[in-house]
Amino acid sequence: MGEAIELLRRIENKLEEIDRRLRRIEEELFDELSEEELKEVKEILEACKTGKMKTYSLEELKKELGIEDEV
Repeated sequence: MGEAIELLRRIENKLEEIDRRLRRIEEELFDELSEEELKEVKEILEACKTGKMKTYSLEELKKELGIEDEV
């Protein structure tokens, strides 16, 4: 039982570490964007949400471009 608890603690610690790394990466990515770039990203997101911009799944895009999987 003690081994299971220790394993769960290690898993929790690893998940917390991953979360910290992801937050740092996110901050670095968005800190590098200018105000104009951030505004453009927000406009694109809003257009996608409201249906003003068509979005494609990867499969739809491959079909549209005539790209076949080579695997």
